[in-house]
Amino acid sequence: MKNEKVIEYEKLYKAVPPLARLSTDLKVDSEQFDAEDVVAQTGRYVFAPVLNSFVLYLLEDAINKGVKTLFFLARDAYFYYVIAERYVKQFNLNIQCKYLYVSRLSLRVPLYHMDINQALSYITLSGVDVTPAKVINRSGLPEEDKSQFITKIAKYLNIKEDEQIPRNRLGEVKSLLSDDKDFCQLLINKSKEEFSCALKYLEESGFGANEKIAIVDSGWVGSIQKSLGEFRKYLGQADELEGYYYGLYEIPDKAEEKYYHSFLFGPRSKLKNKVQFNNCLFECIFSAPHGMTLRYMKDEKVTPVLSTITQGQIDYLNKIETIVDRYLDQLFTSCSSFEEACGLFGNPTSRKAIENVLFSFMAKPSYEEAKAFGRMHFSDDVIDYNNAVLANNLSEKDLNENHFVRRVFIELKGMIFGKRHVVNISGWYEGSVMLYSKPSHIKYHLWAYKHYKYYLQYCKRKRWIRKREI
Repeated sequence: MKNEKVIEYEKLYKAVPPLARLSTDLKVDSEQFDAEDVVAQTGRYVFAPVLNSFVLYLLEDAINKGVKTLFFLARDAYFYYVIAERYVKQFNLNIQCKYLYVSRLSLRVPLYHMDINQALSYITLSGVDVTPAKVINRSGLPEEDKSQFITKIAKYLNIKEDEQIPRNRLGEVKSLLSDDKDFCQLLINKSKEEFSCALKYLEESGFGANEKIAIVDSGWVGSIQKSLGEFRKYLGQADELEGYYYGLYEIPDKAEEKYYHSFLFGPRSKLKNKVQFNNCLFECIFSAPHGMTLRYMKDEKVTPVLSTITQGQIDYLNKIETIVDRYLDQLFTSCSSFEEACGLFGNPTSRKAIENVLFSFMAKPSYEEAKAFGRMHFSDDVIDYNNAVLANNLSEKDLNENHFVRRVFIELKGMIFGKRHVVNISGWYEGSVMLYSKPSHIKYHLWAYKHYKYYLQYCKRKRWIRKREI
């Protein structure tokens, strides 16, 4: 018997019968899971269509622009790469796809010595749970050098080393580190050590080739494109690097917008898509069955050094890959050309249907979906921490403090009186509501939080546009 969520997804696809059939007719029974598995159901109705719609868009656009090689960035672009490779082989497309082992950490640390002010901005960037220890971990310093600076930050703020730093005080932390000559010198020395290895890895990967290239990533702020652009210049290529992203809330200061191509929303887009979307959930769902790139090591060739991940994560991601592969098998039997596939997914009706299905999953999940995906490992930091889940266990008090009126009141009170109050937040608030709220409060929590997200995204967009126009 179909559950309510599947019935809802099928209604949303009703306007595009060929697209609907790809999901409803997909056979996903295997030794790993059965057709009633929540991951299997969500995978065939939500994940596979979302991934294919984006990959077809970027392949078509890149080919039309004369891009010769697309570099898919680990780990967020892993599934894009897997799917793109199949399209290239199936339809003999005139473009090359490569998978690049990089991360914000592995690229930022080698470049820190080029711009200390920018380095300190990255190190003290806000996030879901930024602590003194996490701030210093972002520096890339050796373990033996970290403790003195962690202690210094904690003592200055009068908090514990693993306690969350109020967002409005991260600027003070930046100033504190900026004035510390020992910290800045250690940061510069470590950065210079890592630079040659990172540059050599990119060179060996073909990133310095004299041809038109572009990168592919999930997005959000596009900072990796700026880092990779710097490396490409060191490899002798003066052209501007282009990037394709599922969504962008903003792009780096002084970067030209024409080189940043976003699919679902961009920095100047209307708020609705940004409010219904959840980038933390997106990153958890679409990752790679390997750890994040920490740095690079020289041997006969330069190789990436990766962090470890749990077997549970690997098993989940293998499930998704199985669903994606079978979805593509079925798609290739119904579409005889690349153009036909692009037409199926790229028309306005199909795009709207896929978006609505994605937003239904993200902003109004079922309890079963929240349980299956909300307990996944999550870290929004440049370093992958294993001690947090996507949908945090929030009390009714915590849930209420994330509402629009209450959250704005807390922020204003902090600014006016300097009174510190840390709001417990969740990477997927809507998932936390479904899992931990009183049933009678669910609709109200979702409604109130939606209004806070409108306020938050409006302020972000306004602030970003104002900075661009100065």
